[in-house]
Amino acid sequence: MKSIHRLGFKEPTPIQEKCIPKAAHEGKDVIGAAETGSGKTLAFGLPIMQRLHEEQEKVERMRSEKGEEAEKYAPKGVLRALIITPTRELALQVTNHLQAVSKDSNIRVVPIVGGVAPQKQERLLKARPEVVVGTPGRLWELMSGGEIHLVELHSLSFFVLDEADRMIENGHFRELQSIIDMLPLSNGSLRGDSQDTQNCVTVSNVQRKKRQTLVFSATLALSADFRKKLKRGLSKSKLPTIDGLSSIETLSERAGMRADTAIIDLTSTSILANKLEESFIECREEDKDAYLYYILSLHGQGRTIVFCTSIAALRHIASILRILNINVCTLHAQMQQRARVKEADRFRDNENGLLIATDVAARGLDFPGVRTVVHYQLPHSAEIYVHRSGRTARASADGCTVALISPKETTKFATLCRSFSRESFKRFPLESSYLPEIMKRLSLARQIEKISRKGSQEKAEKSWLQRNAEILELDIEENDSEEEKAIAYRKKKASSNQLKKLQEDLNALLSRPLQPKTFSHRFWAGAGVSPLLQHQFEELAKEKLDDSSKVLVANKKRKLVVIGQDCVEPLQALRSAGEEVHMNVKEVAEKRKMMQTLKKKRKDEKKRLRDQRRKQRRKLTGDGD
Repeated sequence: MKSIHRLGFKEPTPIQEKCIPKAAHEGKDVIGAAETGSGKTLAFGLPIMQRLHEEQEKVERMRSEKGEEAEKYAPKGVLRALIITPTRELALQVTNHLQAVSKDSNIRVVPIVGGVAPQKQERLLKARPEVVVGTPGRLWELMSGGEIHLVELHSLSFFVLDEADRMIENGHFRELQSIIDMLPLSNGSLRGDSQDTQNCVTVSNVQRKKRQTLVFSATLALSADFRKKLKRGLSKSKLPTIDGLSSIETLSERAGMRADTAIIDLTSTSILANKLEESFIECREEDKDAYLYYILSLHGQGRTIVFCTSIAALRHIASILRILNINVCTLHAQMQQRARVKEADRFRDNENGLLIATDVAARGLDFPGVRTVVHYQLPHSAEIYVHRSGRTARASADGCTVALISPKETTKFATLCRSFSRESFKRFPLESSYLPEIMKRLSLARQIEKISRKGSQEKAEKSWLQRNAEILELDIEENDSEEEKAIAYRKKKASSNQLKKLQEDLNALLSRPLQPKTFSHRFWAGAGVSPLLQHQFEELAKEKLDDSSKVLVANKKRKLVVIGQDCVEPLQALRSAGEEVHMNVKEVAEKRKMMQTLKKKRKDEKKRLRDQRRKQRRKLTGDGD
């Protein structure tokens, strides 16, 4: 309670309110599901900390009564809780949460994840921590290598699977089944024959309690028959002999959940967060960069996450935005673990940070204060869309999403709406007068990016050739003539001058605030007042009234206010001017079919006219002969 008070938590979230009494007070196994950002980490973390804390107090009492003999009954340094997560980032996040809660106690929590040297993690395990949080791959690598602290599972009191629905994706987590097969059964025997128990420490009466299994997920689908089986208890003699973990049901059975398991499903009322506002912008595929830059330039307050489905798209966007002087953090699966952690921390530290990520960041990660999620590319499934959108509007806060929809994605987006039983979405409000200026900047940025990328590719090819020649101990002969070298030098010089000129032009545009096409430099309100400016005037008027009611400090410098930019959050703009649009799946599909038919007709007509002209030319050529 001291830690909870220090962390600023005043009341439990719904999943914590339902789960903590069942797990901590009644000692039941739990299958829990709630929307993303609902506080599931502490829902399983607090019962673990509570029990370990109680046991520490009992051990201290026993030591005061029996002295050194207490070590026989209450040995220290055994593994008490094993928590498995699907991703490294989530494992580190869970570790940070539990370390914050256990700060006032002697309970040690360590992360065991891939991307870090195994030797470093072996050193962490030598300290024999009570709680280990890890990913299946690295945990199984150390277990199968005979790491003593992880193999001695006889004293395990808690086995937790976080984001369990993702753990059962086909082919991704085969190691998870191997770990589960090593768990002791509730009667103390081992499930597999590979476990060597000769060197195991005797388990004390204080710690001799049945293991609790806690399975948490953002989605839950359990059959009525399986719910009945959980009520009666799973038969030990009829454990499923399966080749893989294909569902939450098979996962729960394999983990050996006990009778009268508590099933807490809070996902049935709403798939998406209640305070989430969703919107979309219809645009051509090649204009997505422009609309993304529009959102970041005019509505760039608060943390923003931009999601892509491909790493190539992520790299393209990040490169363009960096050229436009926007500070960008990136996160994708091909990054090294150290770089991923560094980028995530950099994003957390900036209250107006921008993160461009693939779906590796769509689940489980908790970035505080994310105000906006932009779907640059639509996800492949409705489930991923839910998890992406769940990065904002977390823990009773509000937030918004903006989906950039190209003509090819219209049907896909309408199908997503139908998945959530949504008949309408809001169209994100746009000030079209800003777009010409945005297009100018973007055109220059694309040209700079193209020239820079070409230069980088040439350098990379050259260095690759030199590196491999050195390995093979070969000398590279230059066969280019003096004339060819001179031409190459002139091309390189021209490219460098062009790049310099483009950068100067772009810097000149970026040095002034983004202004609409109709903006008057002599009379800045001459083109009329846009809703954006109107809102800013109202905010300035409020500030002026507030200032007039206070005594101003003499010679105090006044803050410079830029009119026309970075003042309205996307959520605020959406609420004030968002237009509700009805999404009819059949109508959208028919419209798309008609457009495809029309395109095909035009293409066929062009081909027919081309063939006709070719025949006429042949005929004329033949007559001439």
